[in-house]
Amino acid sequence: MITVSKEVIVDFDITARTATEAFASKDVVFSPDRIKWLYERGFSQGTTVIAAYDDNTKIGQIALIRQTLYLDGRSCRAGQLIDLWVLKAYRSPQLIRRIYKEAERLCLAEDIRIVLAMPNENSKLLNERFFKLKPALLVQVRAGIGIWGPLRPSNLQYSGYVSSLTKKAAVELFSCFTTVPTAVGLHWHGETLFERTNDPTCGYAAHATKDLLLISTSRKTRGVSFTLLCGFFTRSGAVITTSCVRELVRAACRFWKHPIFIYAGLNKDLPALPGVPVSRRLRSPMLVQIRNMGSSGRDVEFDSFQLIDADFA
Repeated sequence: MITVSKEVIVDFDITARTATEAFASKDVVFSPDRIKWLYERGFSQGTTVIAAYDDNTKIGQIALIRQTLYLDGRSCRAGQLIDLWVLKAYRSPQLIRRIYKEAERLCLAEDIRIVLAMPNENSKLLNERFFKLKPALLVQVRAGIGIWGPLRPSNLQYSGYVSSLTKKAAVELFSCFTTVPTAVGLHWHGETLFERTNDPTCGYAAHATKDLLLISTSRKTRGVSFTLLCGFFTRSGAVITTSCVRELVRAACRFWKHPIFIYAGLNKDLPALPGVPVSRRLRSPMLVQIRNMGSSGRDVEFDSFQLIDADFA
């Protein structure tokens, strides 16, 4: 008998193995360690997994990462839908509908007001049909060259691996760039940024001046290595200049030794986003979907949404 319910204890080995089987792509391999980190610590508030079982065999799931979002100057409970999959032999509109229906029920039961997603093409249509998520933000992918010259005096206070810092030092550094309540978007502070940058399968670097912080990592696609700019964070009240943004981009590219950089996101604190838009022939824009389950149900207009806010970085 097929059942759909909240998974009380997640077996990360089984989840990684069956998810890899469901995606059936040599380019998609799920890591148990990364899933455990992502679900338990990556966004610091835990994850609710809605799983489908055929007796004792896991056949599908969707995960809801719990987050905090600032809206109207106040914090509210939010959740981000990720990792939807069903084994090929069990795929049907009826089962997908049951999984989404249970996810919706749990959101209401746990008083989650905002539900969002950054889906692939397949999940986008399912999110619209079964969870009533609506387009909220079309994120343009941007690219550029972070050319650096000889080292010279700069405003950098730190540029290096997050893992090279003690937890105390990292939290102190990140705490200077805590999200302000007036900004509409996901909330970050020292502890949550530290946990977000402790992916056991991926290294992150931090680059900071007094007023601006950049989190970066190294990625490779189609044989080309590049510096991924995961997110910028500003000190409360600071006015950021284009030269400050360029300095951190150059520092990130220098650190990873990849002059090509990619940025995708929105950040209204920056005077201009780094790089230039990538042609849609090469890379489609990334869509953020949202549903306000609160009484107002009004649209959410983000001041900031970056790759670090999702599981893409």
